[in-house]
Amino acid sequence: MALLNQVDFDALGKVSNKAVKDAARVSALDALFSLLVSYLGDEGVSRVGSGTLAISVGSRTVSDGTCPEVSVEIKVTAKEFEGHASSGKSADWVEAYDRLEAAQDYADEVAAKEADAAEKAKAKAARIAKAEADRAAKAKAKAAKSGA
Repeated sequence: MALLNQVDFDALGKVSNKAVKDAARVSALDALFSLLVSYLGDEGVSRVGSGTLAISVGSRTVSDGTCPEVSVEIKVTAKEFEGHASSGKSADWVEAYDRLEAAQDYADEVAAKEADAAEKAKAKAARIAKAEADRAAKAKAKAAKSGA
């Protein structure tokens, strides 16, 4: 089997973009299934739909004492590789998917969320410190008043 990123889809001949995307999805699904079976074994991976795999990631004892399997579904989707007008009445423009651009967008999103979380944590720490200082000042004032 050729490496997944070295599949020559031109060998399909002159077919529609949908046919190429379908072939890409099937290729990726087969490769992913084989990889997961080699890692998790036949019992740990199942095909549960035309573009979906399910893997067992463990088990959990629940309140009734049973120990069901915890599973994760992996949906394989072929992305647009060529910009085109969408079908339908609106005829919106569909941009070609750029994996590297999507990865950078995700990295930027994660960094922004982390910065936001750090800013919120800093603000929360400042509120807690202020509340503790206020409580200490009130306690000191109360002690001074009762001692006078």
